[in-house]
Amino acid sequence: MTQYNSRFDTSLKAKHFLPKYWGTWFLLALLFIFSYVPVRLKDTFAAWLANRLYSTKLLDKRKRIAFINLGLCFPEYTEQEKDTLMRENFRSVAQIALSLGEIAFRSKAHLRNRINFIGENFVKEAEAEGKAIIFLAPHCYGVDFAGVAAISARGYPLSSMFNDYKNPIFDWFVTNYRTRFSRLNDKGTLYHRSEGLKPCIKSLRDKAHFYYLPDEDHGRANSLFSNFFATQKATLPVIGRLAKLGKAIVIPTYTSYNAKTGKVDVICHAPLKAIPTGDEQQDTDLMNAAIEAVVNENRAQYMWTLKLFKTRPEEDLKIYK
Repeated sequence: MTQYNSRFDTSLKAKHFLPKYWGTWFLLALLFIFSYVPVRLKDTFAAWLANRLYSTKLLDKRKRIAFINLGLCFPEYTEQEKDTLMRENFRSVAQIALSLGEIAFRSKAHLRNRINFIGENFVKEAEAEGKAIIFLAPHCYGVDFAGVAAISARGYPLSSMFNDYKNPIFDWFVTNYRTRFSRLNDKGTLYHRSEGLKPCIKSLRDKAHFYYLPDEDHGRANSLFSNFFATQKATLPVIGRLAKLGKAIVIPTYTSYNAKTGKVDVICHAPLKAIPTGDEQQDTDLMNAAIEAVVNENRAQYMWTLKLFKTRPEEDLKIYK
């Protein structure tokens, strides 16, 4: 059995109940309460809240980053089109955020009912063939619903990596809900990003699938530049290596919150059979093209508020000043 063996201690201690953390505990209490609020009522409140907050200074920084990203990727967009997309984006953020407690506090049956798992046949086919899967999952707001409620809750062994939140209460909370079902399986682990790729490769060889978020900017020294919509993006060139060393197939996966149905759509696409090609640049280009394809299904659900293009082909160019 592959145990959760992160070098980071996420256990609770007496000091974590001091007054400095009471605000965090209050937020977790709210998530617990909202996890039992009917979905339609919760979604209506979340949309109202997002609409009220959208024009406040609180979101100015995130909106500025998002508008820069959208301008690079879709230069044909008008300011009004960017604004419309981001209003929908923030409504989805609010609806997902207020539902996050469900992953931690509600039953497996409840979570499975909250998910519309499209393309699960690709997962079943890979398992039937004894293949490990790299779920290629670009950053969208429902990523935890996909990993926990769609994949782990259905009994598929899953590994992933995380960054700590600099808040031990959140570390404890997130680590526990991300592993609540994988701990019941005989495979799978969760480890810190600083531990590198070795635990991931080990898990893949052990036939525990890997949930991989591939689209953060990790700097010039570690990246290759690859096309991403109308611009270029500094991208970690590791997908081919992971697939080869882990003897795994790559399945692009996207998560969208569907306010009409009140469910989270987790969409798995056909495996990228061309990866690995043996060429890092080609593998990276194929990966980014696959990310473009799934993001295009619902652009408003992607995390445009991340500093996706912090590293530019032109050295010393800082676009998020």
